[in-house]
Amino acid sequence: MPRLIISKLLIGCVLVSALSVLSAQQSGAGSEENTTQIRAIVHFFKGANFQREGEFNRALEEYRQAVSLDDQFAEAFNNLGTVFFSKKDYGRATEAYEKALELQASFAVAHNNLGTVYARQAQRMNVRQFYRRAIFHLQKAIEIDPNLPEAYNTLGIVYHRQGQYHRSTEFFMKAKQVSPNYVDAYNNLGYTLSRLGRFTQALSELEEALKLDSNFSPARHNLGMVNLHQGNHDAALRELKRTIADNPNFVASYVELAVLHLHDADVEKAVAVAQQAVRTDPESPQALNILGISQLRGGDRDGAVEALERSVQLDGNSPESRSNLGALLALQGKPERALEELNRATELNSQLADPYKYRGNIFFRTGDAERAIENYGRYLELDPEANDSEQVQSLIDLLRSVGEQSAAEAETEAPTTPDP
Repeated sequence: MPRLIISKLLIGCVLVSALSVLSAQQSGAGSEENTTQIRAIVHFFKGANFQREGEFNRALEEYRQAVSLDDQFAEAFNNLGTVFFSKKDYGRATEAYEKALELQASFAVAHNNLGTVYARQAQRMNVRQFYRRAIFHLQKAIEIDPNLPEAYNTLGIVYHRQGQYHRSTEFFMKAKQVSPNYVDAYNNLGYTLSRLGRFTQALSELEEALKLDSNFSPARHNLGMVNLHQGNHDAALRELKRTIADNPNFVASYVELAVLHLHDADVEKAVAVAQQAVRTDPESPQALNILGISQLRGGDRDGAVEALERSVQLDGNSPESRSNLGALLALQGKPERALEELNRATELNSQLADPYKYRGNIFFRTGDAERAIENYGRYLELDPEANDSEQVQSLIDLLRSVGEQSAAEAETEAPTTPDP
């Protein structure tokens, strides 16, 4: 699971306006209004300091003090939004950014941050309208400030998530051009190139990202994944293990390392690594998903159901988790519930092959040959190189043969003259 890195939210700067107010007071032109503004600015800078130190609750209190003293303080509303975003309170973050833009329509940073919120919401909720809003605000940010690399980078991510990989590379390249040391853009460009099958170029971009920051975990993780796609198993294993060594909280690398162990048929190691992923982040749907798969391979069906149901509960828009849960429910003899999950998986991603195979298995077992053939066929269309493609094709051939034989028998047994 390679990683796209969404742009860091930008904190507004009020140094110029602060100096102008201070200058007015020092020259004797001070007023009660200026004194109030200065107090608001002091709270603003305290909030910014707390935010940089990761003390978000204290930062929130300082920014709230700032806007209560000066309700025209656009930069403070912007920063209030960045704290809400960090706390995953996207609704309040949106309100704060919109207030900042109401006060200052040409505030490029606030447009960028609001676009970033919509991009995150679009990913979480799978709502296309949010993508359109994200694009609008990010393009507006660029229109106001063409040298804002974060806006280009997030636009690249928005197009990437909609499958427009060629277009997304253009924005990542523009982010690099505007800011040659912007490591996020190199990483995201490398990942996107890998999705286009341009692995040599992808490796080059990811290696460049690591030259800029040797501890940048997403780039090292993605480097491992590109090596894996190229068949360099040992290199992939090395990079994933190093990512974890450098950053023990980087859950994505635990997940992919567990996948590698499953491919190597080392179920015990896969379960152990997946469990570590869940301990690292108990709220990670991806970690719970791979734990469920690993436990199922190890024969722990109850544990697998628990992990997969929790994964779906945390992220109901994950087609992979729903597909895996559906497959497991089918094995437990619960075809109705299994079909609910598998149908939802195909609604979320009609290009994901596995749920069609799992639906085919259910229809095969229930004697619905027509729908079994239809779903098996769709599975092979989407993944013609699947390891079990020959086995699935054999099932299709068998079902067709049985169907043709039954039709022939029915025709033989049919009366030659109509009933009176």
